[in-house]
Amino acid sequence: MLTLQQIQLAAARIAPYIRTTGLLDGNIAAAPGVRLKPENLQITGAFKIRGAANCIAQLSDEERARGVIAASAGNHAQGVAAAARAAGSAAVIVMPQSTPLVKVERTAAHGAEVILAGGDFDEAYAVARRVEQDRGLVFIHPFDDPRVVAGQGTIGLEILRQAPDVTGVVVPVGGGGLISGIATAIKLQAPHVKVFGVQTEMAAAMQCSFGRGELTVIPPQPTVAEGIAVGCPSEANLRTITRYVDDIVVVPEAEIATAMLRLVEDCKLVVEGAGAVVYAAAPILTDLLGERPVLVLSGGNVDVTTLGAVIDRGLALAGRSVRLLLDLPDVPGALARLAGILAQSRANILEIFHNRQTGEVVLGRAEVELVLSTRGPDHVAEIIDLLRAEGYNARQHHHG
Repeated sequence: MLTLQQIQLAAARIAPYIRTTGLLDGNIAAAPGVRLKPENLQITGAFKIRGAANCIAQLSDEERARGVIAASAGNHAQGVAAAARAAGSAAVIVMPQSTPLVKVERTAAHGAEVILAGGDFDEAYAVARRVEQDRGLVFIHPFDDPRVVAGQGTIGLEILRQAPDVTGVVVPVGGGGLISGIATAIKLQAPHVKVFGVQTEMAAAMQCSFGRGELTVIPPQPTVAEGIAVGCPSEANLRTITRYVDDIVVVPEAEIATAMLRLVEDCKLVVEGAGAVVYAAAPILTDLLGERPVLVLSGGNVDVTTLGAVIDRGLALAGRSVRLLLDLPDVPGALARLAGILAQSRANILEIFHNRQTGEVVLGRAEVELVLSTRGPDHVAEIIDLLRAEGYNARQHHHG
């Protein structure tokens, strides 16, 4: 099992290469004591550089000279690339062919050789293992390596130092490396502090393994929290989690999108889905965490296109944007009258589609689809009531 001394040594080892992230107010009205550990503000935008730096720092001169290799679609790639460059070692990163260009470019910008191979992480991992053998490189695993786990555990040391009154810690879980390190650091010094893990319902292999007491493989489904979409977690990490973690909970995909939106609006933080799961879980854990919990925001590497889509989805789920369908006479002035009624309701028109050719309305009428910015669900109900009172057959349209 990982020891406290290993984590403390890791902290000293990686100090020159990382940023000590402070604690921020969680801005949750119902839970004023919540604080955030913003690893999204870490160098490379995620906690992964901690474990990578600790692992690479412990390589022999001969191993460092050979160079390192990793498989990753995102945060681990950048962490290994940055840590290898700092240690004077060459890095090769195998990324799935579907990896967004911005992540490929960021990894290359840290000095790594990027190989695009495979359709998903598992295929890229298999390629990386072959290249490791062919070139004699040293493999840096994202979560199944005690040196990597010890590096991630340095977050737990920082939390206890920054918040000696902490009552609970909430950590995202994929393969289990992050929570294994943090839980070890916390429980060996402050066993009264609760430690909870969070997964998305679309990738809950560790929660299932934890519940059954044995490693269980569950292929992940597509998720906005792709950074923790691990189908086969680590056996070693499961043992640590079973010993030190109080429980693992899952959150629905929709709540992750809402959490990302709230973190942007309320906390001015851009957090990827894998990190936002802890913010999504805060309401269901409030009674279990005590009055002074800390949520670990593991990373912030989300591309702008995804962030835009998530914000749109979060607004819709919160009832702050709504899509309405209605039909109206296909005559001059009909659209202007509709716009006037919407202005009266204080709704802002974001998009409007005017369709005369749908077979679902009678000749001489047109279907109109509106996307409106609103103040919330009550305002949406008011708008629909007003439109119906004015003779429009308005109904809310939900996308699947």
